[in-house]
Amino acid sequence: MTDKFRKMLGDKRAYIFDLDGTIADTERIHWEAHNQLLKKKFGIEVDLPHIMSYLGKPETVFIKEIEKDYNINIGGDKGKGYEKYFKERNKIAEKLILSKSEPFPFMKEVLADTFGIRIFLVSAQNRALILKMLKTWGLLGKFSDTNTFIVEGNKTKPYYYDYIFKDILKNAQGADVVLFEDVNKYILEGKKRGFVTIGIDNGFGQETLEADYVIDAKNNVMP
Repeated sequence: MTDKFRKMLGDKRAYIFDLDGTIADTERIHWEAHNQLLKKKFGIEVDLPHIMSYLGKPETVFIKEIEKDYNINIGGDKGKGYEKYFKERNKIAEKLILSKSEPFPFMKEVLADTFGIRIFLVSAQNRALILKMLKTWGLLGKFSDTNTFIVEGNKTKPYYYDYIFKDILKNAQGADVVLFEDVNKYILEGKKRGFVTIGIDNGFGQETLEADYVIDAKNNVMP
């Protein structure tokens, strides 16, 4: 770990992590699962530009956008097809992720010395699958169930940034918080709150990350 990176992490009250594409290279695997199922059921594959427009949104939101963008009907007449679709998708994703993925090497460095630092996880992913992933990776001791916030319904990642910052980390300053993200729009949301922002370049999103520090995770370059 470089002195610059170590200094950025020093004397903080909390780390907020995204999960997919930030802790591990799982974002592309989730979309591999979606595309396997969508191809099987509807003969389509979601292209990268559309995937980028869906990142960070709850599945219940972007699945309806997929229907509109690709002119298909996943939910059926009464919407009962969504639950069946998500169960099938999660089953495919779980098998792929738990057999193919592991945390980026830099995560061991970041989590090695976190005494006195609160660690939070904010994700739009399925809670049951998140906990299985964390348990498989040996990270449940760091990311507890109570510190894992799931984006769903009308909630957003910025909503949870504010909730963590204002309601949990009372009397904190923005600079007391480090946000780890791989999607630029959420990096910018963190900057609005004064957070130190760490961008994770995993090679999937192919966008410029305007973070205070960018980790080249796609080439496993240690920060």
